[in-house]
Amino acid sequence: MASLISARLQRLCCRYGCSVTIVIGMIVGLGLSTAIQAAEPIRPDLTPRLQGLLKEEMLQIEQAMQEIYSAMLKGRHAEVAEKGQSIHDSFILDQSLTDEDRHALRSAVPQQFLSMDAYLHELAAMLAEAGRAEDSTRQLETYARMTESCVACHSAYVTDRFEGLEGVDIPTDWGKPVAEEQETQD
Repeated sequence: MASLISARLQRLCCRYGCSVTIVIGMIVGLGLSTAIQAAEPIRPDLTPRLQGLLKEEMLQIEQAMQEIYSAMLKGRHAEVAEKGQSIHDSFILDQSLTDEDRHALRSAVPQQFLSMDAYLHELAAMLAEAGRAEDSTRQLETYARMTESCVACHSAYVTDRFEGLEGVDIPTDWGKPVAEEQETQD
């Protein structure tokens, strides 16, 4: 089984270049931790309730990402679609926040953090659609973008928990929608 997966990964790497190898290496090596450019950790500024809600959401996303990875390797498109949709719909913060929590969150985190979070959920919807379309190429590309977004956010805002990402040189387009990337380049 392992040699079959290895052979398929080698074919993917030959077909799509080393980016698949890099993404897989990041996933394995970082355990799906996520990151961007150096900023201040946000956790100390969050209320204990917000910290708990955010941690709960991130743990659910991490679990779903691991399950998606396995499903993609096995060609289980429906599972990719289901788990991608569950990440998209997982806005625990959105669903569980009181008005007071919303105000505290906006006061504690920069707009870029919220934008990155929204972009991750947008990518998850795109992954779900790729799963429904049984489009493995789009699944891999979208999963890679999701992983980049996670790494970018964690390296910018959660270095107090993920010290290995502190000071990491993250490409500026990670964690940003394509339209934002183009604005940055112009």
